[in-house]
Amino acid sequence: MNFEVAHLKGAIGGCVFGREIRSFKEISSTQDYAISIAETDPCCHGIVVISESQLFGRGRRGRRWISPPGGLWFSIIIKSDIKTSSSIFLSYAMSLAVCETITSNFNIEAFIKWPNDVLIKTRKVAGILISSAVRGEDLEYCVVGAGINLNSRPKGLEGSTSLIEHSSQSSIALEPFLASVLALFNNYYNEIQSGNWEFVTKRWELYCPMMGKRIKVMMNGIQLDGVASNIDSDGFLILVTTGGQKVKISDTQDASIKFKS
Repeated sequence: MNFEVAHLKGAIGGCVFGREIRSFKEISSTQDYAISIAETDPCCHGIVVISESQLFGRGRRGRRWISPPGGLWFSIIIKSDIKTSSSIFLSYAMSLAVCETITSNFNIEAFIKWPNDVLIKTRKVAGILISSAVRGEDLEYCVVGAGINLNSRPKGLEGSTSLIEHSSQSSIALEPFLASVLALFNNYYNEIQSGNWEFVTKRWELYCPMMGKRIKVMMNGIQLDGVASNIDSDGFLILVTTGGQKVKISDTQDASIKFKS
C-alpha cells in the first residue's frame, strides 16, 4: 500500500506537524531517522517521518515492533520551547489522538492502557514511543513515534490486533487516518505548550478504563493494591492504596498493572 504524500498535505491544511514529510518505502526505524534529524537540524520542528515498513521498528523498553507494509509507522519531531516535564504529556496526547481517530472515524470503541498503548477490546492495535534529549529544564528535542496496525495483521503476536479486523472496510487509507491524528495531536500540543496539560489528561482519562477503578500494581517486586485516582501535574499516575497512601507511578518505571478482581 503506497503512501501518497500529496494526499496527506492536502488533508492537514495549516497543521504544524506535517509541514514537511519525509516518506520511505522501507527504513530501519522512523524513530532513529527522526532523532538523527533532530540532533543536527535546528529548524526541524514539525517534520514527520513515515515509512511503509520498518526493518528494526522498536517499542518501549527496546522491544521490537514488527512493522510490515499496510500499517502506519511514523515519528514526528518537536523542537520548540517546551519544558522537560512536558514530554510525558506529549505521549498522552499522541495516544489520545490515535484513540479518538479510531473511535470517531470508524465507530469502533478504542481504549488506552496506561501509559500509552491503544487497545481494541483487550488487544493492542497501537503503541507510542517517546525519545528526547534534555538541556537544563528544557527539552532540546522530543521525537514522538507511533506504530498502528491498520491493514497489517500481526502474526504470532499474542495480544495484538489490527484495525481492519474490526472494520467493515476492505482496506483503510493511511493518509486520512494520519491527517486526523496529526490535527488532533497539534491541538493537544498547543494546549500543553500553553500550560493547559490538564485539558489533555482529563480527556485521556475518559479513554482509560482503569481510572477510578481498583488495580493491582507490581513494582520493584512489591505488590500495591488501590485505586487509580488521576494523572498529576508531573504526568504521574496516582495510586491511592488501600491504606490511604498516595503513590506516584512514572511511565519510566517497570510497573505491571492489572485490574483487581
